[in-house]
Amino acid sequence: MECRERVLAALNLEEPDRVPCHTILIDANNVDEILGKPQITDFDTLAQVKRDNPDNWAEEISKLVESVETSIFSRCVEAAANIGLDCMQVGIVPVEFIDDPNDNRDLMKDIFGRVWEARNNEGNFNPYYLYGTLNSNEKWKEIKENIEGPMTEKYTKMVKKFYRRINKKHKDKIFVAVTNDLAGVFESASQGMGMVYYSKMLHKNPSFIKKVHEVIAEFTAACYRSYMNAGAELFIESGDLAYHTGPMMSPKRFYELLLPAYKIITNTVHERGCNIVLHTDGQITPLLDFIVDCGFDGLQSLEPTAGVDLALVKKKVGDKLCLMGNIDVAHVLTYGTKEEVYDAVKFAIRTAGIGGGFIVSAANMHPAIKVQNLRWMVEATRKFGNYPLIL
Repeated sequence: MECRERVLAALNLEEPDRVPCHTILIDANNVDEILGKPQITDFDTLAQVKRDNPDNWAEEISKLVESVETSIFSRCVEAAANIGLDCMQVGIVPVEFIDDPNDNRDLMKDIFGRVWEARNNEGNFNPYYLYGTLNSNEKWKEIKENIEGPMTEKYTKMVKKFYRRINKKHKDKIFVAVTNDLAGVFESASQGMGMVYYSKMLHKNPSFIKKVHEVIAEFTAACYRSYMNAGAELFIESGDLAYHTGPMMSPKRFYELLLPAYKIITNTVHERGCNIVLHTDGQITPLLDFIVDCGFDGLQSLEPTAGVDLALVKKKVGDKLCLMGNIDVAHVLTYGTKEEVYDAVKFAIRTAGIGGGFIVSAANMHPAIKVQNLRWMVEATRKFGNYPLIL
């Protein structure tokens, strides 16, 4: 099977020729290790723009965000194909640089009101969330009008060109999925407001929270339609709905306030015959029924360090969701030996791979993960993941 066929078979809860292998990202420092550093880094470009445009550098560098993001994600996909992954995801992050005279950090602001720092990961931009600015009804009205009007028009055009360029270059070597990483509905709302204001409104005016979720979901759905027009078939909604100890809200609250928004997105994808997976870290076991009822086709992360019991998840929802993940990123892919990586992959395949509907995947991704360990993960998947499974 080719990568696309293999991944789609697993998503349809079937047994492909072997278990597919995926990560949500490869951090730029590791991409550089795999492919070699580019001649000009992101921060080289930023420094040059600041020198040439000291008074309006933020506006000028923001004009380059689309091309920079296209280059970053294209290199990420190329690196993923290089180490033998079957699937990698890409997605425009709706940010622009801002110049705050009272803050000497390199700041970015997204369309949901979040402020980020562009941290330096060996010359590469690494967005780090700082705080939210959506902390009043007046600010929400302004952000809502911007999202529903000019930002939807801007980004629906941008994402189509972005995906076509990357997919055309790499589709013969790897299946290219789409993600809204750093722009998922729940995280954009909660971080855009800041958790203090979000929690306050959750109790004081829950209908307001529900509306914010739905506006972001409508924007997401519009972008996903454009991605599908460009040929995308698989989407990964970025969620992060849980801590290591359990969900951030009760399942009842998620049903009331987030399910309607998620249904907007999943229905949009399913109308075109495509698939959508939810990525969420943390202890998500109490939310399994919620995830199914939202209409997702798969669940990615299954974080072992959060105590997620892969066998239990397989038993409860393995006939409804394609399971992706469970390879530890705290130790196994960061400090682990080859034997430890192989053991983790064998365990995951033995536990969740029987009958199909499973994709080996790192539970998350961060710059400290070792390239060699990712290669071992791919090697182990190819060695132990052939159907019929013999483990």
